[in-house]
Amino acid sequence: MVPPPHPRRVACVDVPALPLQLVLHKHPDWRDDPVVVVEDDRPQARILWANRPARRAHIRRGQRCQEAEALASRLHAAVVPPAELERTGTELLRLLLGYSPSVEPQAEPGLFFVDAGGLHELFSGLDAWAHALHGALQQRGFVASVVVGFARFPALAIARARAGGWRVVHEPADEQRLAARAPIALLGPSP
Repeated sequence: MVPPPHPRRVACVDVPALPLQLVLHKHPDWRDDPVVVVEDDRPQARILWANRPARRAHIRRGQRCQEAEALASRLHAAVVPPAELERTGTELLRLLLGYSPSVEPQAEPGLFFVDAGGLHELFSGLDAWAHALHGALQQRGFVASVVVGFARFPALAIARARAGGWRVVHEPADEQRLAARAPIALLGPSP
């Protein structure tokens, strides 16, 4: 009797709010202050990303920078040039290709789907693979979630709900249960 084929395994790698992470890498002294990434360097520029202290000050995506400055006196605003974001995306892609020959970057910067059946045999299983991949991202200074599951969108929901760390889901039913707990808003761009 032929054993059933192994189900396809997919990993969701989410480096949330990548533009904001890049700004905070350049300005670590801003970490405790409200920080936003804006579309350009004008007072009327729209906010694209906001960190937790900014969100606690009621600063949200889409607001004008000038409005946000009225809400937080210590607000820091920065522009992330597209070339820098592209360079970082390429760096992340290279790193991920070291763990699987099949990596699909998504439209949202910092979001990737990776064939977890790739090179995990070089490790002692999927848990060790996911742990090593997460560690490599951390070593480069990124906050990231790595979730190995069976389907893309449930893995994405679990990754977004975790906000950092790694996890391997071993049963499709567990994946569905964990994904169902995640608020639907998490499937949009990370906050």
